[in-house]
Amino acid sequence: MILTNAVIIDHEFKERRCDLSVLDERIAKIGEGLIGDEVLDLSGMYILPGFIDTHIHGACGTRIGEKDADLNKITCFEATQGVTGIAITTGSSEYEGLFDDFEYAFKFSKQTHGAKILGIHAEGPFLNQKRKGAISPKVIIEPDVEKMEKLIEHGHGLLKIISIAPEVPGALEAIAFASSKGVAVSMGHTDATYDEAMAGIQSGATEATHTFNAMRPYNHRDPGVLGAVLLSDEVTCEMICDYVHLHPATCKLIYQLKGADHIRIISDSGHAAGANISQFEVNGMMRYVKDGVIRLADGTIAGSAKTMLDGVKNMLNAGIPMGDVAKMASYNPAKTLKLDHITGSIVEGKCADLVVLDRNYDVVYTFVNGKCVYRAR
Repeated sequence: MILTNAVIIDHEFKERRCDLSVLDERIAKIGEGLIGDEVLDLSGMYILPGFIDTHIHGACGTRIGEKDADLNKITCFEATQGVTGIAITTGSSEYEGLFDDFEYAFKFSKQTHGAKILGIHAEGPFLNQKRKGAISPKVIIEPDVEKMEKLIEHGHGLLKIISIAPEVPGALEAIAFASSKGVAVSMGHTDATYDEAMAGIQSGATEATHTFNAMRPYNHRDPGVLGAVLLSDEVTCEMICDYVHLHPATCKLIYQLKGADHIRIISDSGHAAGANISQFEVNGMMRYVKDGVIRLADGTIAGSAKTMLDGVKNMLNAGIPMGDVAKMASYNPAKTLKLDHITGSIVEGKCADLVVLDRNYDVVYTFVNGKCVYRAR
């Protein structure tokens, strides 16, 4: 199949008008004047690498971790949003309950439609009660190497990211162990001081979970974890670009401080994304949906009802170059998952995981492994 006449975000993340051929699930060739039997004219459109959401709790009324949850509802919906891969994200599950979550995700990863399951992001349970956000305090425990080893063992190789508060007892040893096993450690739900966060980075933490949210606030005399992650080149920051979790000016601040190479756009979406619901229950706690955000009864933000596409559009409409947005929404997530050698950018030989956007940045086509899994018209 030949995709022709589009503006492509190429391997250097520059806009380039050319053609792209797909063969046997891969990007076969990129160039001008390509010829084939099946041609799709994409004049006036953009081809970007498919978006990868590394922090997603659910969608379409389905939440990851629910008993017998149909993850296809999530993956098929995500394809309509230009997402070609997700790291399904656990939240308020007890420690041993995570083993079941991981097992279910592993089995489902073999049979999903739409977006691919590329990994698991365990948001906890090694967090700080003081910054628990909407996570149930009952599931938060102190880490140690043995607990971390069991989580990795039960992950079947899919556990790619784990969020940890670096200041809690046992955290530094657990961070070092997880990092040594190839799991990306993200500092989150944390009240860490600057020095405690830097100790986490030195132990192997390379990510920051939903930056600014569920974190010790920045103060000019107490820069805390935010000072550490925003100034450290070793750290990639998650950024929820729904303009609720972060003010537009804060998104711009993170972008200017970190640059496109050290940001991952995420959705942090839950039940309500793609669903017309006003409230739902998680582990006995009611959550309420209004204006695209989910909150607990006390007003605590409990995730987003927006998607990766909403965040991508916000960044593009804010004037961020499309190549930089593609890095933040596709390539950097692939790097964190250690899959950038096969997906996350438009390079000959990589998986044909692609999203086609029109001039309004609406999704027209989504391709996963070269197969069209969503077509708007």
